[in-house]
Amino acid sequence: MQFIQSKIKRDHLFFILCLCGVIFIGGCTSYQKNLNTFDKLYYEKNQQKAYAFSKKFIKKNDLLWEIQNGVSAYMVGEYKESIATLNQAEATLNKNYEAGIFSSATSNIGATLINDNVKSYKGYIYEGVLINYYKALDSLLMGDNALARVEFNRANDRQRRAKEYYQKEIKKALEAQNEQDKQKDAKFLSGNKTQSQVDNILNTKYSNLKNFQAYDGFVNPLVSYVSGLYFSLEGDSKGIDLLKQAYGINHSKFVGEDIILFQDHQVDQNKYTWVIIEDGKAAFKEEFSLELPLVLNDKVYYFGIALPQIIEGVDFYHTFNLKSPSKITDFEEISLFDGVITNEFSKQLPYILTRSIISTAYKTFMQILLNENLGTIAGIMGAIFSVATTAADTRITTVFPHKIWLSRMQNHENEDKITLQADGKNIFEFEFANCPNASAKSDITQPNKIKNKTQSDKICKNTNNLIYLRTTKNNIIYKLLIGEKQ
Repeated sequence: MQFIQSKIKRDHLFFILCLCGVIFIGGCTSYQKNLNTFDKLYYEKNQQKAYAFSKKFIKKNDLLWEIQNGVSAYMVGEYKESIATLNQAEATLNKNYEAGIFSSATSNIGATLINDNVKSYKGYIYEGVLINYYKALDSLLMGDNALARVEFNRANDRQRRAKEYYQKEIKKALEAQNEQDKQKDAKFLSGNKTQSQVDNILNTKYSNLKNFQAYDGFVNPLVSYVSGLYFSLEGDSKGIDLLKQAYGINHSKFVGEDIILFQDHQVDQNKYTWVIIEDGKAAFKEEFSLELPLVLNDKVYYFGIALPQIIEGVDFYHTFNLKSPSKITDFEEISLFDGVITNEFSKQLPYILTRSIISTAYKTFMQILLNENLGTIAGIMGAIFSVATTAADTRITTVFPHKIWLSRMQNHENEDKITLQADGKNIFEFEFANCPNASAKSDITQPNKIKNKTQSDKICKNTNNLIYLRTTKNNIIYKLLIGEKQ
């Protein structure tokens, strides 16, 4: 009878372990496949299809997909839908960050026994900043300057508070870890040992982080610059302070000149056109794993750890310039998103590593218990479960650009046709036109346009203009954020 009961328990255990492994692998594969499909649509085919595809997943209250869908809605001109979805994303992200990004390393049992993929996507502060930033752009294109002002202020306030937030959260996490170290109830788990393992992995496997140009602090100069330009054109003195903040980070010649233009009120005498280009695909995550046999009491156990690492973003073009009949004006890089992403990832990395090491220790301990209490086959099944559930959380939003480029030109009466060149090739054109009734405010009646390369548009030369361009592998997404079209 005892033998039969023991066999039933064993069979149940095998079934549970196998079922967990199969469910987990299927879920992860499906999630990553959907992200890959979105990326191919977004960057290589049709942004409208990418927007429609991402819409299928926002009903599940998935923060990552809410951001993907909200930004792609902006790209295809669905500005109201973009704001609505990004509002949902902002509410989710705010809730996550109020709860704390660094929960105790063993606070989520599912994540500890399996991995971080079982948790909902918490997001990053830089994503929250960009949620407000794109809502501000949506608002400009809808002609709602009051809302644009609110969202620009929120984006900059979120950047300002990010450093203070991380200092507070790191302090809380260290206090929780110290409390956990005092208890030391679990075999294989020593706080000092775990910390030394973390330090060793950081030094040996993440030395490539030093190669990224991580920004000091949490300020994305793109957000500071566009906010500063908007406020300055509106005659708000805070605009110059934001331009100075951007200049302090990127030291761009154009940004420095803009500060002088507004301080000396030159924009009151002349009209200018600024062109912002979002190019490429931002840094993303990939998994790397460390696997080795662990020999205890003449028995071999599986000991594996899987961790995320940042992979450098991708450029679609390397140089840009504006070509007019009289001159060629080069663009300057004013923001590298990899720096923003890497900076925040590096703050969270020690806690990701600690969690992974603890998870690996639990799984190894489980194999030993199964082997000692239920026999070799049970131990093997435990090892299979460990292999199946050892995976890094590589989820990250993929809609953001790699680099931001800026150029500016004065609107001259005798120059009408301007060509944008990328790597020496003509990829976009726009024309200046005299607009007698221009008001220098955004023209909200113009629809969004996704253009084939070299298509052109006419804008008013007697207004200050801010042109937004987003490059993909096949298209140019064009918007006039400030100014008017003929």
